[in-house]
Amino acid sequence: MATWTDRMSVGIDEVDAQHRTLLDLVSDTEAAVEAGVARKEAARYLQRLCDYVVEHFATEESLMDPDAYPEYDRHMAEHMECTNLALDFLQSMNEGKDVDMPAFLEFASKWIEDHILGTDQTLGRFVAGKS
Repeated sequence: MATWTDRMSVGIDEVDAQHRTLLDLVSDTEAAVEAGVARKEAARYLQRLCDYVVEHFATEESLMDPDAYPEYDRHMAEHMECTNLALDFLQSMNEGKDVDMPAFLEFASKWIEDHILGTDQTLGRFVAGKS
């Protein structure tokens, strides 16, 4: 699982703090699943993660100027894709379908890390350039 490193910093304190929390939530969910929590409890962990992702994306999106931020469309599309994948997985889990939670958490951790080290870095530079 991905863990916070200083190279992930985008230079925006609120966003960096939320990134740390996101990675912690993935780690907490993984630990709960590995400890063998019941499916209903695992779904609660996943719901908390999904809710926080939506909150975090709203924070980032509030920093974007669609007319000036050159990566706006790509960044928004990545947020939408991630949100849809997470909510689809949660829905499948809540419907009692056979899901591979460890594989999903590995995917989520990698996606978050790649997004922070890639697209979110461009947002950090954009916001810094506006100051």
